[in-house]
Amino acid sequence: MSYVKIAGKWLAIWIALTVGQIAGGLIGQVLVHPSLPAPPHDGPFDVMQALALINAAYAAVLCLQAPRLRGGLWLRALTMFGILYTVGTLLSLVEAIYFQAYVRLPMPILYLNAVADLGHDAMGAVAAALLWRGAEGPSERFGGLWWRIAVIIPIYIVVYFGAGALIAWQGAAVRAYYQQGMHIDNGQLALLQVFRGLVWATAAFLSVRQLTGAFWLRALITGVAFSVFMAAVLIVPNSFMPWAVARFHLAEIGISNLIFGFIAASILLGGRKTA
Repeated sequence: MSYVKIAGKWLAIWIALTVGQIAGGLIGQVLVHPSLPAPPHDGPFDVMQALALINAAYAAVLCLQAPRLRGGLWLRALTMFGILYTVGTLLSLVEAIYFQAYVRLPMPILYLNAVADLGHDAMGAVAAALLWRGAEGPSERFGGLWWRIAVIIPIYIVVYFGAGALIAWQGAAVRAYYQQGMHIDNGQLALLQVFRGLVWATAAFLSVRQLTGAFWLRALITGVAFSVFMAAVLIVPNSFMPWAVARFHLAEIGISNLIFGFIAASILLGGRKTA
């Protein structure tokens, strides 16, 4: 396929994501009626620039996934939607609720984002599935699935806390924002990450199960999706997390999710056999 055709499909997905974002946002405001504070002039981009860049990054990742997914149209669309919504919205929502005392995001805004992202992610996933046919590849079985997931969960916890200590916590603004972590119960936080690790492992399995291609490529695409889908939203200026803090979280999540996604996918792919 020529680069021109790929660029055209990328643009079509970007448009679908943008339309879905607008439609989802309007529906969310009707259902939730949030009071939206004016975004500050903070960070390298304004809101519209940030949203355009996020959709461009999401579209690029969907362009990596879509031509390599096996199955019919709706199975491929559901796979991309499931990964995008789980990683970009649900897992972030769980942590935002847990850190509510620090982030101070009003719950109506969290609900608005959850509703708006449904339209945004669904439009992007369906557009990507329509633009590519399903890939051909041998049917596969995955052996030792439960013990592999049991291994992935503690790996996620190590990566999560390791990235927090080595990247995020190195910023003085981050330490001040979280009040030096004095009120964070790390034991309770670790238990939360057990649950999140299980969800991450499920998302990794959904990714590698439907992807075709070389071992390393499937693992890399999974890692890139985990990284971009969760980290990109941090470039949007907001009234709740200053850019001085968000930029450290951007590096923390972008790097750690890429590494974790590659490792988790590799562990799962190690048990695959041609059916």
